[in-house]
Amino acid sequence: MPLFADSFWSDDLDSGLKVLFEKLHQGCGQCDLFIQLFASRMQFEVNYGRQLGGIKQGVDDLDKFADDPEATILSALHGIIENTSLEGNQHLMVASNIEQLVLTPFSKWCHDHRKRVEYSEKILKTNVSNFDKSRSYVSKLEREYFNRCRQLEDFKKANYANDDELIKAMESLKLLQKYEKDVAREKEYQKFATVGNIDFDYKSMREVLQLLLTKLPKYNYTVPFINYTLENTNSGSDITRFLLENMSLKDLDHAEVFGQDLMNLGFLKYCNGVGNTFVNSKKFQYQWKSYSYRFVDIPQSADENDSTALPLEPRLSAYIQDFNLNLPSSATTDSGEDTSTGETTVVEPETGESDKNLFKLMKEVELADKKYYRECLKMDTLRCSVEELLVDHLTFMERCELDRLKAVKKATFDFCATVSNKISSLKISVDNMIQKEDSMDPNADLLHFLMKYRTGYFQPHVITYNNYYNPGAFQNFGIDLETRCRLDKKVVPSIASVILSYMDQVYPELPSDKVRISVWTAPVKLNLSHQLRNLLNRRQFKDDAEIMEVIKESNSDASTVASVLKIYLLELPEPLVSDDIYDVLKMLYAKYTIHPTTEEDSQNSQTEEELQEMESNKIRGLYTTLSSLPKPHIATLDAITTHFCRLIKILKMGENGQEIASEFTHSISQEFANCIIKVRVSDGNDLGYRIFYDLLTHKKEIFGVLKRQGSRAKSENSN
Repeated sequence: MPLFADSFWSDDLDSGLKVLFEKLHQGCGQCDLFIQLFASRMQFEVNYGRQLGGIKQGVDDLDKFADDPEATILSALHGIIENTSLEGNQHLMVASNIEQLVLTPFSKWCHDHRKRVEYSEKILKTNVSNFDKSRSYVSKLEREYFNRCRQLEDFKKANYANDDELIKAMESLKLLQKYEKDVAREKEYQKFATVGNIDFDYKSMREVLQLLLTKLPKYNYTVPFINYTLENTNSGSDITRFLLENMSLKDLDHAEVFGQDLMNLGFLKYCNGVGNTFVNSKKFQYQWKSYSYRFVDIPQSADENDSTALPLEPRLSAYIQDFNLNLPSSATTDSGEDTSTGETTVVEPETGESDKNLFKLMKEVELADKKYYRECLKMDTLRCSVEELLVDHLTFMERCELDRLKAVKKATFDFCATVSNKISSLKISVDNMIQKEDSMDPNADLLHFLMKYRTGYFQPHVITYNNYYNPGAFQNFGIDLETRCRLDKKVVPSIASVILSYMDQVYPELPSDKVRISVWTAPVKLNLSHQLRNLLNRRQFKDDAEIMEVIKESNSDASTVASVLKIYLLELPEPLVSDDIYDVLKMLYAKYTIHPTTEEDSQNSQTEEELQEMESNKIRGLYTTLSSLPKPHIATLDAITTHFCRLIKILKMGENGQEIASEFTHSISQEFANCIIKVRVSDGNDLGYRIFYDLLTHKKEIFGVLKRQGSRAKSENSN
């Protein structure tokens, strides 16, 4: 049966959630209708019971006719009145039981269920809304970065007639950069301030501040009355104690003076109110200001730390780097430092106005590039977190919806039982109600819900960093296959081939064939897959051995590694079987699909030769259509199917091998149906399943023809 976690996705994430929660709220409304039904029946029972119980008052002058056992008519009258009153009591008892056993517990459960739905809706919509805002921000940074790059390129074309002039400008840049480094190095040893009666230069002050910011534990402080939370705070006593323990200060008074000087220099801020006095007390709270973090050049929050943990590689244009290689080696040493021994005076090199503008533009490009690259990484991490949150909540909502359907069924059963246990005269009506209750099938209703209202399969959309000069070179996932293969200098992307190689190494260590099968078909938590994906995504690997080393060091189990390959294929902007040939393949499989009503009809309508001919035509149409795919797509499909064909061959050698291999062929085709083709909700994933199944069962024929066609095309091009 389809799952919620794979049924309510959309490109903007929000529209799929709108459909889901609209229907979940309709389910809550359905529960309200059942509550109204039970409450109405209870009220009718109360009214009817009271009317029957008061029937004695409805018979005039009954007191004049005392009950006489010898008088049968009079005795029957009193008996009927008494039994009618008893029947009224039974109806009141039914009403009481409906309230206690059905209405009250079911109403409470429905209230809690509605709260769960509202909570998930609020959490998901808030996170998706924040994600959309962040995505817009990254798009804005991308536009700014590209505009800077275009300005730089336009400036170079307008002011430098040829490459020689640009090489000279880059030589001036080297000298200017060396000058700036020398100035910065000299500044490090200039006096910064006197803190605690101790003179500090810039370098020493940074070291002290770095110690305070990194080694002294920070806390969040909530300001009284307004409930506003401040981050990165410490009490006055924490700071003075730390200073005494880590610095050569005389006493607490000296440490307090040191803290006061830190406040005066703008590194600390008083949190409890207005003031600029440092006090050694637990009651006085101080916050480390943003300026202090900038002064030391360390991230202020954990999020910034995560985003900047990876080294930012220089991403200048390739030909600018070539110009740098052409510069005279005498301009700078490898370290970029001045190697002269006697010079102590730093002299600013002479540069023209055009060169200064060029350097200014290059700095702007570099700053915009770093900011855009950092935000792309943060954004992609946020995307993974949002997807994990969606999967968790969709799974939870599926369980809640199934529980709701079961709760309605149980409440209906209790309602019927409550009525039937007391009033035998209502047996026919009760039997009909019980028959209605028996016809309730929560699983069937949940399947109907999914099939009718699903909005899309899980198709992650990667936030890619688009470098102006070298697109696709700084990420491994979410890059189109041809670009990735060109950068890897292979016809199959390194990530995919290494994962398949790793799985080949793992198979012999697994205890049984069933475990080998489950490695590819067992569900894996999305956050585990994302953890390994992030390790493989943010590094540029020199060879396959580095990728294999990362996978092994991650200590991920085999099913998680296998799931990363599925994630890699799902995140391709253009699937292995591209959208261009989707409709052609859809028509092909529609034409050669057999739909016999019975086995006898199948034998009568088509002979075995006709069936073989149809299968042959279908396979011929399949490899003819696939031949239009780019070479990396065909090669990757070939590598994946070759891997599974080898595994199927191994499975056939074991006990009950034929049966296990056949079962695996179907299950793995179902598993990779969404990975090789972008599924349309209206069509379901049957097309992807049938294509992958045919690739496995007719691999030799299909890829044999495709390879021959590729070799023929290559020889014709060479001629």
